[in-house]
Amino acid sequence: MSFAVSEKHKKAIVIKTPKRFTVEVASEFKEILNNLVKDQKYNFVIDLSDTKYMDSSGLGAIVSRIAATRANKGDIRLANPAKFVEELLELTQLKRILKIYKNKKSAINSFK
Repeated sequence: MSFAVSEKHKKAIVIKTPKRFTVEVASEFKEILNNLVKDQKYNFVIDLSDTKYMDSSGLGAIVSRIAATRANKGDIRLANPAKFVEELLELTQLKRILKIYKNKKSAINSFK
């Protein structure tokens, strides 16, 4: 498994992404999110601290469940993106849609 899922936090589920978040692993990520949403889990922190490269498939996988989470008063928040990933989010204007935090703790605590 390329992703580590942690449900030990009460406010959100943390999903740690791999070093390369690309087309090779994007479907696995979507499946993880889909299963969690089916289990009525809607608050997610995507921990990007290890991710040094992301392509459009990785971005698409992240945004794929935003509507489902927000329709259920949840959200997807990003934590600790590398400079390249943050620039990619800026370039694609996803920074306007996704909330980005400097670290995992602040992202988790941003949920009420």
